[in-house]
Amino acid sequence: MKFKLFSLLALLLGFIGGAFLLNQLGSGARLDLTEQKLYTLSEGTRNILAQLNQPVELELYFSQKASADLVKVRAYQQRVRELLDEYVMLAGGKLSLKIIDPAPFSEEEDQATAYGLQAVPVSVSGDNLYFGLVAKAQLPQAAENQGSDEKAEDAGKEQVAQLPFLQPDREAFLEYEITQLIYQVQQSKPVVIGLLSGLDVRGGFNPQTGRPAPAWMAIDQLDGPYELRSLTAGLDHIDDDIDLLLLVQPPELTDSALYAIDQFALKGGRVLAFLDPVAETAPNGGLMGMGDSGSASSLNKLLQNWGVGWNPDQVVLDAANALVVNQGPGRPPLRHFGLLALHPESLNADDVVTAQLEAINLSSVGHFTALENALSSIEPWLYSSTEAMLTDANRLRMGGDLMALQRDFVPANEEFNLAVRVQGKADSAFPDGVDGVKADTHLASTERLAVTLVADTDVLSDRLWVQVQNFFGQRIASPWADNGALLVNLADHLGGSADLISLRARGQYNRPFERVNTLRRDAEQQFLASEQRLQQELEETEQQLSALQDQRDGDNGVLTLSAEQQAALEQFQQKKIEIRKELRNVQHELDKDIEALGMRLKVLNIFVLPLLFTLLLWGLVAWQRRRQSL
Repeated sequence: MKFKLFSLLALLLGFIGGAFLLNQLGSGARLDLTEQKLYTLSEGTRNILAQLNQPVELELYFSQKASADLVKVRAYQQRVRELLDEYVMLAGGKLSLKIIDPAPFSEEEDQATAYGLQAVPVSVSGDNLYFGLVAKAQLPQAAENQGSDEKAEDAGKEQVAQLPFLQPDREAFLEYEITQLIYQVQQSKPVVIGLLSGLDVRGGFNPQTGRPAPAWMAIDQLDGPYELRSLTAGLDHIDDDIDLLLLVQPPELTDSALYAIDQFALKGGRVLAFLDPVAETAPNGGLMGMGDSGSASSLNKLLQNWGVGWNPDQVVLDAANALVVNQGPGRPPLRHFGLLALHPESLNADDVVTAQLEAINLSSVGHFTALENALSSIEPWLYSSTEAMLTDANRLRMGGDLMALQRDFVPANEEFNLAVRVQGKADSAFPDGVDGVKADTHLASTERLAVTLVADTDVLSDRLWVQVQNFFGQRIASPWADNGALLVNLADHLGGSADLISLRARGQYNRPFERVNTLRRDAEQQFLASEQRLQQELEETEQQLSALQDQRDGDNGVLTLSAEQQAALEQFQQKKIEIRKELRNVQHELDKDIEALGMRLKVLNIFVLPLLFTLLLWGLVAWQRRRQSL
């Protein structure tokens, strides 16, 4: 009895001592057992912290009183603080952290308001919750020696960036947002992106609702970390301070505008272009003459000289990457061969932009080829599966018949390039300038072309990757695919820091149900085969009925059928009922297989694994007692 009491006391003291030791070690002792190391600061963050050229001060604003009853928010604040402590630990003295409680009517609350932090009402008594992060740094003094009076004036000034409110449901993106904040305040000048588009990517007017349409979230997320500058179709030059030219289905361009883009690219300027055979988000304004509408062929002249083949009248159908869509009440879900979900096997694993992305959704996407006489090198980084084919873009322009797309599908057994990089040599599309007039810095050719092309614009539209909600006047994005991360990756790679790219994809915690998708695909093939058989019999019956039209009785138009013909029609009607029943059975078997798989997983997780763990513990206890008895 005394021995057991002594053992329990020793176990209790050991537990207390271990907890004290872990508390003393703090954030310096971490064990991350997740497959993708989701809770360990990534190499990209470590690189940016190692490259800090000026001290950065972080201020975490959190309302203690207003959050007293918000258990989840307080728990999240603790996790944020622990993560920030790890940042400070890894920054080598270049990063400091200050925790501030902006109590009501205090100077700290005035500071939070001045920095633009979001005040969220949490009670009827008017208490506001502040939960934001501010980063502050001095602009590098070296700017004084760069020959610019404006830079000399800015040198030494304090630069501030902030996260207005740290949403708990965006915890998966926390590391990226903090690291981007630190990186942003270290830059003496933001990267400038020149945007030219024939679509309402920055917002417009929705004639269906009669209300303004918000900006696309993919584009909106660039506005802040970068300086986003809108360009017009009538441009005749591109400013020297533009670091990246972003073209999203630009409208028909004049030769002067094309010449400006041509010379920007030949000078080594980075160009990122999204083109689309069927831009499903094209504004009605362009169709009604109320503005410039995007054109899939607006860059054809430049593409030719860059060595890129582009057919704006073709789209790619892909059976292996097709998304399942709902056809409506009473109809089974069906794969849409023109609506694609690309997973890692369709992404270039060696490309820094796509290496850690998991799912990119596209719709009515085109393809690029390398021309035979191309001087440049063409490197694909998004591509279809080999179960793909090309079809006329008009088949998808009005939505398309999904069953017809599947019936007519014949795989080409080759991969189609959905996005490419064009690098190296290229000649000017305007060797003599425009109307014989050349720019003062005219270039006839280059060896440092840097153009990135994507054969879809719908990939940037909200409907394919994100759910946007209004949170007290602030737009909050809840992404369910990596489309937005793809655009920011491209912007970081072409105009910013490649280290930021390694952080963004850490927000993906979900995985596709591959076994369920296989079951659905097998059942769908059975459904399609039965549907084709039914369609064939329907066509044969229509031919029979057409032949029977000649057997009408005089002018009365009464159809007279022989006993054999009547029996044949009744037999077909019975066969039709049987085939429809078979179609329902196929769908039922699909649901049954999926439900059975789900039930097996539930039994495994709820009963089998806990039972095995319990038996293992009992075995260890029995083994320990046996050793003590010996």
